[in-house]
Amino acid sequence: MLINSNFSRLLFGRLFVNMGDSLYYITIMWLIYDLTENTMFTAIAGALFMLPEVFAFFYGPFIDHCNKKRALILFSLLQALVMVILYVVYTTTPSYFVYILLCIIPFLAFLSEFTYPIENVLVPRFVKNKDLTKANSLMAIAADGVDLLFNAIAGILLAILSITSIFLGNALLFLLAALMFLRLHTKESTQDIKMAEYDGNKAYFTDLKEGLHFVKKKEILMLIIPFIILNLLLATFTVNLPAIAKLITGSAISYGLLLTMAGLGGVVGAMLSNVVTQRLKIGTIMISTVLFYGLCWLIGISLGGIFVYVFAFLASIFIGIINVIFTVLFQELPPANMLGRVNTTITTLITICMPLGALFGGWLPTLLGVKYATMLNASLIILLALVLLLLKDVRQLDISSS
Repeated sequence: MLINSNFSRLLFGRLFVNMGDSLYYITIMWLIYDLTENTMFTAIAGALFMLPEVFAFFYGPFIDHCNKKRALILFSLLQALVMVILYVVYTTTPSYFVYILLCIIPFLAFLSEFTYPIENVLVPRFVKNKDLTKANSLMAIAADGVDLLFNAIAGILLAILSITSIFLGNALLFLLAALMFLRLHTKESTQDIKMAEYDGNKAYFTDLKEGLHFVKKKEILMLIIPFIILNLLLATFTVNLPAIAKLITGSAISYGLLLTMAGLGGVVGAMLSNVVTQRLKIGTIMISTVLFYGLCWLIGISLGGIFVYVFAFLASIFIGIINVIFTVLFQELPPANMLGRVNTTITTLITICMPLGALFGGWLPTLLGVKYATMLNASLIILLALVLLLLKDVRQLDISSS
């Protein structure tokens, strides 16, 4: 049976975590830009949110060996505690809030970074092998649905509720997640038991080397390198979304709507990904999705107004397609006992330049303005697609060859 009590609790725990993550991210990014009116501050915040992903390589072995139920409970409770701390800081020292917030962001992002891969590892324990695809799809759809919902309402909440109310509500969401995880019934696997026998630094660094050795294969690098460059450029967009939203209407609702349209496009892209992979080589998909993503943003920001929403939706369809394909590839290619360390190694590699991209993205509008900085970013993404088109190995890259 697909929906058993354990899987249901894990699913609802994920829903509450997603709600909390979406709400605090949108609140923090908008609040920082609204208080400072400076894209460099949102760039620093964006870079700090991305920073834990850069170090994912180092905690892959921990994910493979930890007691996953306890880890989920601990991280959810710590996130709730951070929300309470932000509430206290905002009410007692508002003049220093932005600077204190920037110091807290890496810790908050670090806690979120652990949660999702641990949840993914638990799914096979709660459902039969024949139901794995359905279960993972349900987890992904639930998560994306929550992101869409909270992207849509976060702007409204920012407009009608106080910041302190949002922080307290956020803390409640993480407490509910911890309650769901507390009710999970799990047995320690062989890997969990071996944690007690884990040979300290020697075994840890052996695991790290194994993950790195896997991704050094030529076919794997051909998949990863374009994403390293693409993620650097995407980071320049992400940190400027509050500023782009203010160009349209000047309200937090606009920011929520922009994120909603982008999220909706991502869901549509995910739904189309299976059809696309049956008809095109992965190299062709990679080149075309990057090209059309850049073109959509270039057209949307040039036209301005409501067209920004429309073309943000269209652009995200293409990113949604390639994101799903990339995720599936690296669920299937690594050995099952190496999923944690391989995927965190890949996460480190493809995100290593994102903090730099975020900082560059925040600095560029100070020179060119938000509109022309965004147009330049879109043009660089189009240039990346054209460079990939010239590379024969990328053009001929296929899932079967990988």
